[in-house]
Amino acid sequence: MSVALKMKQSLAQAIRERMAAERISISTFARKARTGRNSVRRILDSHNTSVTLNSIGRAAEALNLDFTLTAKPMTPAQLGKIADKLEAANARDRAKLEEEFVAGFYGKPAKPMHAKNPKV
Repeated sequence: MSVALKMKQSLAQAIRERMAAERISISTFARKARTGRNSVRRILDSHNTSVTLNSIGRAAEALNLDFTLTAKPMTPAQLGKIADKLEAANARDRAKLEEEFVAGFYGKPAKPMHAKNPKV
């Protein structure tokens, strides 16, 4: 499971729980978050990872939730799980797992910049 998917599932669950506790409908939530019902459904869809930080921020504010995004190095146990998968992986999956392991150990590398235009 990807990191983005884990974060989205956690966020969607927290929002669903707050909506249930406050007995807030999708329409009411959409009005409070200054968005449409379809946007609320995307926010609540734990598999849709394309929600913007602006949408997440409005959703958190509308429900009086404190949203915190934290990046930290992987634990040795997490790296060990990736290493175990890497050992058993076929050639197709190996490159992706190697990249995941290196990113977890050293942190994600910065995107290379275009030589002529650093904004690319």
